[in-house]
Order: sequence, then C-alpha cells, then structure tokens
Amino acid sequence: MKILIDFLAVIAFFVAYKWSNDMLFAVKIAIAATAIQMVWMKLAKIPLKPMHWFGLVSVFVFGGMGIFFNNPKFFQWKFSILEWCMGAAILIGQLGFGKNMLQLLMGNELILPEPIWRKMAWLWGGFFIGLGCLNWWVFTYYNYDVWVNFKTFWAFGLTVAFVIGQGVWVNRYLPKDEQ
Repeated sequence: MKILIDFLAVIAFFVAYKWSNDMLFAVKIAIAATAIQMVWMKLAKIPLKPMHWFGLVSVFVFGGMGIFFNNPKFFQWKFSILEWCMGAAILIGQLGFGKNMLQLLMGNELILPEPIWRKMAWLWGGFFIGLGCLNWWVFTYYNYDVWVNFKTFWAFGLTVAFVIGQGVWVNRYLPKDEQ
C-alpha cells in the first residue's frame, strides 16, 4: 500500500495525460494528487520524509510555472533538474568536500570498504546526471506522448535495473554475515 501512495501523483499524471492528451491538464492533476498524497499521509500518521517535501515543492514550483506561463516544458525540465542536482550533490560531496553522500545516507545499513563507497558515488552521480540528460533529450526531440511514457516507464525501469545491478555488484563486498 505504501508504494502505491508514493506513486499516486505519477499514476494520476499518467492517467490524466492519456485520458485528456493535454499536458497542462495532467500537470494540474499531478499537483492536486501530490497535495492530496501529502495530506493523506499526514492524516494517516505516515512519516513525511524530506523526499516527500522536496517532491511537493518541485511539483508546485515547476508545475506552477508551467501553468502560469502556459508551457509544459517547465514541468518536463523538473525531472532533469532534480536528477542533475542529485548527481551533482553526490559528486561535489565526494570531490569538493571529501564526503561520500551515499555512505552518509546508507552507511548504517551497508558495511563496505572505502574504495567501494567511492566507486558507488561515481556510479550513482554519473547515473543521475546521465538520466537527467536522457530526459532532456527525450523531451527536446520527441512529442509529449513519448516523454510521458519515458518518464513513467523507462526512467523508472532504468533506475530499477541500475539498483539491481548495484545490488549484485555490492553484494560481493558485503561481510559474510550480511549476505
């Protein structure tokens, strides 16, 4: 049930677009669904994580700009900008500050050698930046139908495949009692 709640806005956006073939209508539905999702989670006493707040703000800002300027490209840019920011945060943390953001986030759950954490930071940083670039390419050179399908299915599928690949790779370096 929790995963359905997390994907409520994405599902609502996809259904609204496929039903109406109107990107701005679908953006309005995504904004409303995100707000409803947050209210429902609060009422159900489901903890709201920073990711949820960040999602709410980004949908409202980019979706709101798209509606205000009557240009859905603002909403399409949202995914690329978020991916680039995540990738940049990971890489800048590693290169600029000597801090591994992944290790800070997951270090309590995963015991890995330091070189593996560094490789993971490079891989995840590159993945996020690459996925943001791919999103930009799709929304720049293809129509809304293709972009909506890419955003809903392909971006998610690529992320799942990357996570599985990382899991298989990292598993080799876990202490035997964690495997």
